[in-house]
Amino acid sequence: MESREPVVRSATDLRIGLTAEFEREITDADVAAFAQNSGDHNPLHTDAAYARSTSLGARVVHGAFQVALASAMAGMYLPGRNSLLVSYNAQFLRPLYFPCRVAVQGEITAWDPENVRGSVKVLVTEVPAGTVASQIQVGFTCHEAAPASTASVPIATQPESTSDARLVLVTGASGGIGSYLVRELAREYAVLALVNRNSLPAELIGNPRIQQLKVDLSQPESVSLIEQALGSRRLFGIVHAAWPALLQGGLLAVSHLALEQQLSFAVYRTIDLARLLANKGESDGAHLVVLGSTAGTQKPSLNTAAYSLAKASLEHTIKLLAPELALKKIAINSVCPSFLGVGMNEQKNERQRLAATAAVPLGRLCEPADVLGAVHFLFSRESSFFTGQTFVLSGGQL
Repeated sequence: MESREPVVRSATDLRIGLTAEFEREITDADVAAFAQNSGDHNPLHTDAAYARSTSLGARVVHGAFQVALASAMAGMYLPGRNSLLVSYNAQFLRPLYFPCRVAVQGEITAWDPENVRGSVKVLVTEVPAGTVASQIQVGFTCHEAAPASTASVPIATQPESTSDARLVLVTGASGGIGSYLVRELAREYAVLALVNRNSLPAELIGNPRIQQLKVDLSQPESVSLIEQALGSRRLFGIVHAAWPALLQGGLLAVSHLALEQQLSFAVYRTIDLARLLANKGESDGAHLVVLGSTAGTQKPSLNTAAYSLAKASLEHTIKLLAPELALKKIAINSVCPSFLGVGMNEQKNERQRLAATAAVPLGRLCEPADVLGAVHFLFSRESSFFTGQTFVLSGGQL
């Protein structure tokens, strides 16, 4: 490996979004030495004639060699020398042929200063082609537990300690409805706020009850990364508010890939989150609340047909999960608001808002506070016998 001084960072230096990168050559001698040290002499790595006779066509770098590069990133550069690695989750996306030059890029995607634990995502990319050969998520802790920064002022009155607060996970936490729920739920609970492309609003970052975790829920391994970040902590509840971009048009016009993404959030991620709660829920019971829409089975929309299909699938997924989860003292329900003036509807003009309001017999649009009220109820003892249900917030619309 090319000589480079290790980086020394204390826990207070770490934050989500911090990045580092190094490059190195991978030669025949490197692969031979790795085979000798590891004992993995598989001919796909060590026998050029054999490798040429396979569908790969040439020798490839060991997957474990690429994991070792991720170890070098985490243990030397990001988070650096003061880290202790506790887990790996690797995906090998395409064969890495050698000799070659690779860039090893790291980004901290999760950081819990209270428990001094985090995750760094490492990409091994072939240079100069720019193709990603592998993605490795590395869980780490630090040698020394430095206190978290308290530079910002909390947005709500907080007790002296939040360690006893029940923990709630909110997906889609940077969105309009998601960030509202994070802010309000943090008045009563500790909140693990999942974000992807955008961070939480600035006013939420300094709240000691809120921990931000960067995870791409479109990826199959996303929920296992959440479980890794949780460590030994238990969940009281999950609010699944994340959703991909709204698709316009009918089903004949939508691509298979785009439709699969809509359905994955409705079905696969809901099942994955249910499994997570089954593994990490509190022993005396837990709650999973999923945000649906009246555009599901209540009032399907031809103009957003893929969205309607996915939201309808979501409702059936919840009904089918309910009996299984009930055996584990977990309640699962869906809250289906009608037109909300935040999130995907935030850009609607005044005429569209007035038209939506006119369709509501109650005479007003559904508000984030209505969704919050439903979540609070479903988290309460009064709702203990409700599970597998769809709560429609329609204001009397048929």
